[in-house]
Amino acid sequence: MNILYVEDNAANARLVARYLALTPGVSLFEAASAEQGLALAQAQPLDLILMDINLPGMSGLDALVSLRRDPALSAIAVVAVSADALPDKVQAAMALGFDDYLTKPLDFAHFDAVIARYRPL
Repeated sequence: MNILYVEDNAANARLVARYLALTPGVSLFEAASAEQGLALAQAQPLDLILMDINLPGMSGLDALVSLRRDPALSAIAVVAVSADALPDKVQAAMALGFDDYLTKPLDFAHFDAVIARYRPL
């Protein structure tokens, strides 16, 4: 399973990288900006994108819109990852087209369930 994590906070990126390194069959790609993430998504076959919402420059919301508009990338599952757990923010992100929403700090039982949901058969 190829996963891209788009996250500008180095500590959050390290935590997820270390955690996923313990998960058999998962290859993690990392990007510190939405722009880098979009470039990686175009260059690398992906099964799942974990997208921080509050990124410098282009936001994760804008990156999702770009992904959904690109026929070659539109089918990739994209999960929002954000510290913003307010119900209206979660609903707005889901309405925009995210496949799921994870809140920080991560609940790793829920994180595992989300990863399993999008693992290719």
